[in-house]
Amino acid sequence: MSFGINRRTFTVVSAAALMATVAGTALAQSGEYPRNETLYMSGAQWGNIIGFNPYFGNFANGLIGLVNETLFRYDPIADKYINWLAEKGDWESPTVFKLTIRSGIKWSDGDDFTAEDVKWNIDLGKLPTIWWTDLYKSIKSVETSGNTVTVTFEGTPNYQAWQNALWNIPMMKPSQWKDHANETDITSWTPEEPIGTGPYVFDKAGYDPTTRVVWTKTPDGWWASKAGISPDPKPKYIIDLVNSSNNVALGLLLSGKQDLNNNFLPGVATLISGGYGLHTYYDKPPYMLPAVTSWLLPNTKKAPLDDAAFRRALAFAINTDQIAKVDYGNVVLPASPTGLLPVWDKYIDKEAVKQHGFSYDPKKSAEILDAAGYKKGADGFYQTPKGEPIDLKIEVPSGWSDWMQAVQMISADAKAVGIKITPKYPDFNTYQSQRNTGNFDLMIENSQPLSDTPYTYYRYLYQLPILSSQTNYNFARFEDKEAWDLTVQLAKTPRTDIEKMKEITAKLQVSFMDQLPMIPLWYNGAWAQMSTTTWKNWPADGTDRQFIPISWRGWLQMTGLDTITHLEPAGE
Repeated sequence: MSFGINRRTFTVVSAAALMATVAGTALAQSGEYPRNETLYMSGAQWGNIIGFNPYFGNFANGLIGLVNETLFRYDPIADKYINWLAEKGDWESPTVFKLTIRSGIKWSDGDDFTAEDVKWNIDLGKLPTIWWTDLYKSIKSVETSGNTVTVTFEGTPNYQAWQNALWNIPMMKPSQWKDHANETDITSWTPEEPIGTGPYVFDKAGYDPTTRVVWTKTPDGWWASKAGISPDPKPKYIIDLVNSSNNVALGLLLSGKQDLNNNFLPGVATLISGGYGLHTYYDKPPYMLPAVTSWLLPNTKKAPLDDAAFRRALAFAINTDQIAKVDYGNVVLPASPTGLLPVWDKYIDKEAVKQHGFSYDPKKSAEILDAAGYKKGADGFYQTPKGEPIDLKIEVPSGWSDWMQAVQMISADAKAVGIKITPKYPDFNTYQSQRNTGNFDLMIENSQPLSDTPYTYYRYLYQLPILSSQTNYNFARFEDKEAWDLTVQLAKTPRTDIEKMKEITAKLQVSFMDQLPMIPLWYNGAWAQMSTTTWKNWPADGTDRQFIPISWRGWLQMTGLDTITHLEPAGE
């Protein structure tokens, strides 16, 4: 994620000016809800909020985790699963998984949360537009008895896909969705007020889709705190702000009117030592936990990006070391040619990287293009082997300043080789729509976060079939059945069988580096700047609060929720 200010001109003096500029706005905003009871978050929502459907790509931030909970959660730091709506889950045999649902949990409308509700949500996988529909195809039956749900798989289960889905499938109330559980509505319809089991409910009175969503603590109490498995969250209100004015957002953070900022901010070291009461997970570089690989996303349905040789030439042309140094101030690291995060280093085949990988080498880039039949025209830019001009656009959301600078550097690197690439900066919703529908040349993309298994990265890269709208995976629209079959094989490997996982991922790494359906650039951090003005007890290395302080979609169930439940008022 990024933060849209002029990153090279930020100073403490300019920060003070921003604080003065936004003071009136901040006071008016905080006055609507008691400041000492309100947690202000920002960093996930770019563009208008489009609704309360957890299968949207841009649903109201906080919906999954604060309202719609999952059966399990996952702690990436401890590498362990947390039993949640499900009290336990066990393999009774190699093909039968039994879930035991906690008793005493209620939906926010007062109805009991039941095993039948869980079955209904699992059965949504039959819809081809659901992100885990391929997993569902391997399920033979879903049966309930009392508070248990028994899932029987056909043949060898997709072990890793199932384990990952257990902490990612949001539980929605069937009665609210029964008329919309179809292929179209499930990813397009939105309820006016979502019904969930979480610690918060939707505050309709404070909602403005252009500026914010407000969540209020559930009035009847939260099952998890009643059961003693989680502290009761202290913030009565959570307000997630739309990133619409960078100056206002930065001013709110520095003046203590915003509490958790999950944007990339320039000059973190200066901010932390500037007397603004800010806190980061680490108190020295890199300040942030690693979070996700940022990729150069090519549309492989468009020439010349449908040519693996052209994509590899482009990879050799980009100086990722310089991007990490100049754009990010070495807060990020250049990515491995495999794209795998450092947490998965044990799976990386280093010999394969030597033989099939890439690094910054403009001369090698030109050699690849020349050998593939690309020739330079009179303007000094390469043309296709048919003599047609190559004029590509690279797009990132307007205001994402780190990405905006990165694509300028990528454009300059490409130009030095002879590839014409022009940066464009659409608003976020336009960017997302174009990505999902395949209406682009090049983009930077990083929506696949850290998870419990590298399988999720390969699913993200290779999932088939290609749909008219790709809302979660394979945005490059790359069709490689062999790679997808290997990914399915990986999914059917138990997570405990590390050697088998290494064998399969080694094959996938070679295929990936030879084809480069996406080009790994750098590892983004879990951007988190926390204000200690109103709330304290933020996550920190070396404490008992080793949680990931991130509110991005998909991260609340990865201990982002624990960040919130462990907060205490700063004045106490």
